[in-house]
Amino acid sequence: MKPLALGALALVSSTAFAPVLAADYAQIPELRPSYPTHWEGEPENPLKFELGLRYFYSRGSQEISVGNDYARAEDTSHILEVHGRIVDEHTSSYVKASGGYALATDGTYSTNVAPGDLRFSGGQIGHVGADFGYMPFGNDAFRIGGLVGYQYLKESPDKARADILQFDGLHVHALRLGVTAKADLGTFADITAEVAGIPYAWVTGSTPTYVIPAPGLINADRVTGTIDSAAYGASGELMLGIHPTENLTLRVGGRAWYLTGPTNANLIYTSSANPDQSTTVGTLLDSFAMFRYGGLVELTGRF
Repeated sequence: MKPLALGALALVSSTAFAPVLAADYAQIPELRPSYPTHWEGEPENPLKFELGLRYFYSRGSQEISVGNDYARAEDTSHILEVHGRIVDEHTSSYVKASGGYALATDGTYSTNVAPGDLRFSGGQIGHVGADFGYMPFGNDAFRIGGLVGYQYLKESPDKARADILQFDGLHVHALRLGVTAKADLGTFADITAEVAGIPYAWVTGSTPTYVIPAPGLINADRVTGTIDSAAYGASGELMLGIHPTENLTLRVGGRAWYLTGPTNANLIYTSSANPDQSTTVGTLLDSFAMFRYGGLVELTGRF
């Protein structure tokens, strides 16, 4: 009987004090929940994107020589470019692509067999290229690595001349192998640089058409070289970037490329009075060279 009485007393006591305990429990603050499964938060996207426009003020030249005779065309071209870049910060790599076309071109061509320089305007100057870069060396402030890329060049500075509409200029398909680097100057600025060799480039098409004295039986006074041969060279670019806002970059700098090599060519002699009549002479040029260099101004969005 005694245990039964004690149990009944405990039941009565708990029933009597239940309202008091309930009131006290309401005043206890809510317990802190457990940590979330992803307590470190969402990982940052390692991919960074750039898209923008460039203005390329460029000076270009093409020169061929056979024996003691040479012909040279020089131009000034104002090129508008579109470019894009994707950077993977996790792997320290990037891909980039760009394309540009001259909005205006003018220049001169000359030979040692005709006096003075003759002027031309118009023409077709353009380029398209893409690179893959990998920069595994360095730290957060400076990184360096290698690049491999492809570049296509269209060089026809005197295309607009009425007497050479049958010629299409030079087309170049080039392989680029080189070194690329980037230095961050705090959050406000950066410097990017690349130097690339061009171990192989295929050049096809035609050189500018040059005025010459009238030799031979067909009274030729024009000569054009058609080329289908390999070349080699180098290229480089250096840019200083300023970041006025988090998503905007202004860059200024310069770029240059150069190609040369022993080149097989056909020299086509024509007469401006009778352009349907021509004489073709196959030859190995003693020299062939083409280059373009100039200043760059860039406006790029980053996101």
